[in-house]
Amino acid sequence: MANRKNGWIAGLLGLALLVGGCSQAAENNGQAGQTGQADKPAAQAPKTRTVKDAAGEVTIPANPLRIADVSGATEELLALGIRPVLTGNSQYQSPTELTPILQQELGTDVAVAGWFQNEVSVEAIAAANPDLIFAGPSQNKIYEQLNKIAPTVRVPYGFNAFRERFDFIAETLGKKPQMEEWLKAYDDRAKELHDQIAAATGEETFAVIEATQKGIRIYAKTGLADMIYTDLKLPKAAGIPDPDPWGGKETSLEGLSTLDPDHIVLLADSEQNVLEDTAIWSNMRANKNGKVYRVTTKQNYDEAFFALGKKAMIEQIAADILQKNQK
Repeated sequence: MANRKNGWIAGLLGLALLVGGCSQAAENNGQAGQTGQADKPAAQAPKTRTVKDAAGEVTIPANPLRIADVSGATEELLALGIRPVLTGNSQYQSPTELTPILQQELGTDVAVAGWFQNEVSVEAIAAANPDLIFAGPSQNKIYEQLNKIAPTVRVPYGFNAFRERFDFIAETLGKKPQMEEWLKAYDDRAKELHDQIAAATGEETFAVIEATQKGIRIYAKTGLADMIYTDLKLPKAAGIPDPDPWGGKETSLEGLSTLDPDHIVLLADSEQNVLEDTAIWSNMRANKNGKVYRVTTKQNYDEAFFALGKKAMIEQIAADILQKNQK
C-alpha cells in the first residue's frame, strides 16, 4: 500500500515538472518571437512613385514639398490644401503680377514665373528650388529644361479645361477625395443659386457676349459661359453659334442682330467698345429692360477658369442677377 502511494506521488511530481517545463519553453519561445519582431526593421514608405502624364510616365516624389506650378492649376492646388512655391497663374494682362485672388491667398512670398499660357521663366523656376513641377501644354518647348530642374509632370489640359485639369492634378497627387469634396460643395451651391434665379427669371434666356474696341464675341462655353450654362444651368438663348476651341465665336453687329436674349452677361473692360454705342445694342431686349450684368474681360480671364475664382464669381454674378430681378 505504501509502495502504491509513493508511486502516485512520484507520478504527480513528474507530471508537474513536465507541465512546468513546457510552459517555460512556450514563454521563452514567445519572448524570442517578440524579440525577433522588435529587432526586425519597419518597412520604409517609398520615396517616389510613378504617374502618367501627357506624354507617358514620370517618377515623382511620393510626398512633394516644393511644387512649382506653371500649368494653370495653382488655384486647384490651393483647393486641395497644397501651397506651391511658384506659380504661373498671373494676370493675363500683367504677367508678373498675381491675380487679385492669389494675392490674397499667397501674399508676396510665392515666386511668379509669368503667365502660364505663354512660355514662362526657366530661371525663376530654378531659383524656386522645386522638387516637382507641373507644366501645361504651353511649356512643351521648355520641358527638357524644366525636367533637369525637377521631375516635371506634363498636364494635358490647358486654360479652358477646368474640371479635367483639376481631376488630373488630384489624381497625380493622390487627392481625389479632397477634389470630389470641393466639387460637391461647389456644385451644391450652384444648384442653390440656380433655384433662386429660376424662381425669379423662369425660362427666360441668357447670352454671354464680349465686346472690345475691336470686335464682338458670343460665348457658348468655357469661363463665365460655363458658369452660366453648365454650373448654374440657365437657359441658353436661341441663335448662339457653335463655339471655336476658346468657347466663343466672333461675330459682327449684323450677326448680333439675330440674337435677342432676355438677359445678357456682358464682358467689357469699358463702355468704349464696338457694341454699346450702336442702335442694335439700344434695341436689344435685355438692354432695354435693364437685364445686363457686367463683368470685365480681365476678371473673366483671371478668375472664371480656376477653382477659387469660379467660387467667387458664381456668387458675384448670381447676386447681380437676383438683385436686378427682384419681384
